[in-house]
Amino acid sequence: MKPVRLWVGLVLLALGVFGILDAVDVLESGEVIAAWWPVAVVVLGLVAMAAQRRVSVGPVVIAVLGLVLLANTLDWTSGDLLVPSVLAGVGVAVLVGLRRHHGTRTPFALFGGASTKDRSKHLRHADVSAIFGGATLDLREAQIDSTADIEAFALFGGVDVLVPHGWRVSVGGLPFMGGIDDKTDNDERKLPEDAPLLTVNGTALFGAVVVSNQPKP
Repeated sequence: MKPVRLWVGLVLLALGVFGILDAVDVLESGEVIAAWWPVAVVVLGLVAMAAQRRVSVGPVVIAVLGLVLLANTLDWTSGDLLVPSVLAGVGVAVLVGLRRHHGTRTPFALFGGASTKDRSKHLRHADVSAIFGGATLDLREAQIDSTADIEAFALFGGVDVLVPHGWRVSVGGLPFMGGIDDKTDNDERKLPEDAPLLTVNGTALFGAVVVSNQPKP
């Protein structure tokens, strides 16, 4: 099940249960929802991590943001601490995303632009992140032995992943008020069965992750 669909189902189930309890005078659901709604944001991040079976920067940011919002609604912290807490949470998530692997490139854009051309002969993994900016990971001169994966994270920004013709591409992830698009023109029906496979796990939070064969004009 896709993480967003699972999350929507859980949220609707919770709202239905609260509505029933309110109707039978067990509790005042309005007050509970007003205080605890950020739990839904936390759950979204956790569901995304469970679906990906790994800890990656995008879901971590969402989960941390939910915790900060929850602390604010429950008066665990003052308003003056809200923004610094969000920034600290994003910082932790960025550090999580900076884990290193053999053959890894990690273009990262913060309030600006970043572009990296990867020429790895045995590409296995790479991370690319954009926060209030744009980042491009160019893999058109890279080579994959069999399979490789990309973690792409866009927060109020855009990430472009450029891939060569001849690769099979699998694109998925978590679009939350954003988009994840496969704009490659590769026809898998015409590719050999042993064509290298690139899996792009994207998280787009008010941003966009785009996989294509050519840069934007």
